[in-house]
Amino acid sequence: MNVIDQILTKEDIANRYRISISSVNTLCSRNPEALPKFFKLGNAKNSPVRFRLSDVLAFEAAQVAHQEAANQQVHVSHKGYDFSKI
Repeated sequence: MNVIDQILTKEDIANRYRISISSVNTLCSRNPEALPKFFKLGNAKNSPVRFRLSDVLAFEAAQVAHQEAANQQVHVSHKGYDFSKI
């Protein structure tokens, strides 16, 4: 198995993002967009959830790009202002 094709568990994601497993469970059901793409092993409500490392890396790259764009936008919008006098 290629390293990029490695399969991660909810526990792996919790450890990677330093959040609790219960937070990962909540995000999976209530706000799945806040996590990398995942898939279920089965159709049951309590089927195990897994994440592909390639999807996790893509999600993280998109998050970094989004944050850099937001930071650049804030920097540009404040250009020319002297905030030291506030």
